[in-house]
Amino acid sequence: MSAAIDKAIILAAGMGKRIAGVAGTGAQIPKPLLPLDDSGKLTFLDWHLRALAAHGAREIYIVGSKATFGTKVAAMEQHPATWIMNDFPGDVTGSGHSTHLAFTSAHAILDGKSRVVLMDADVVYDPSLYAELAKGPPGRSRTLVCGRFRETDEEVMVFGDERGVPRLHGKGLLKTPMVRDLTCMGEATGLLLLEPADHTVWLQAAAWCMRFSTAKTRTEHEDITQRLLTLGALDAVVFDDDTRCMECDTPDEYDVVRRDMVPRWLGALPA
Repeated sequence: MSAAIDKAIILAAGMGKRIAGVAGTGAQIPKPLLPLDDSGKLTFLDWHLRALAAHGAREIYIVGSKATFGTKVAAMEQHPATWIMNDFPGDVTGSGHSTHLAFTSAHAILDGKSRVVLMDADVVYDPSLYAELAKGPPGRSRTLVCGRFRETDEEVMVFGDERGVPRLHGKGLLKTPMVRDLTCMGEATGLLLLEPADHTVWLQAAAWCMRFSTAKTRTEHEDITQRLLTLGALDAVVFDDDTRCMECDTPDEYDVVRRDMVPRWLGALPA
């Protein structure tokens, strides 16, 4: 079975203000550019570029802000990437806008032919998770879910129907009437595979969110994904080991990634 990815969109416009200065420089380094070791050649973006290229991604697009756009990281020597600027007008912007701008860019990323990964830049993944997400021939789009989770309102949880089809996700939904007839499948990891047959629906969902969602909800790309979940148009790929990925929102989480996760997986990360 094929486990190839054709293209990837990395959402890397966030600053990560909660972990500003943790790299020891005293400066506010944008989170996608924070180092994952002391080599000077391994940032979050380096990690993603190397892992994606190893799983077949021939085109990688990075959506950046004024603080990140155009930065050349070490991995780009072997794995070139194309920057897309998040210049969405207005005072408030976010990953929803970044996703829409990537989808509608002149690069025709969603071409109806390519398997496209959509991901956050601030989550470090075990590289083998890409193969699990993309295993098999193109079919329905997929969301990667960690089945082991803590009961917290801080994480995006995914809920499925009796057939195991994910239908709803969001924060603070556990033990509420809104998920009474659904089963919690686990925590969303921020990693999605957009299959060719679904590209038109993804484009239409993003356009609808940009036009009709509230200012707050359209700043999150999860708002776009929810439209696919509402249609029952996504499958979930569930794994049960919560040590295989971590989102870095706090200094403590960043320390765990550098101390425990990166050394564990670095040997499996392609050059």
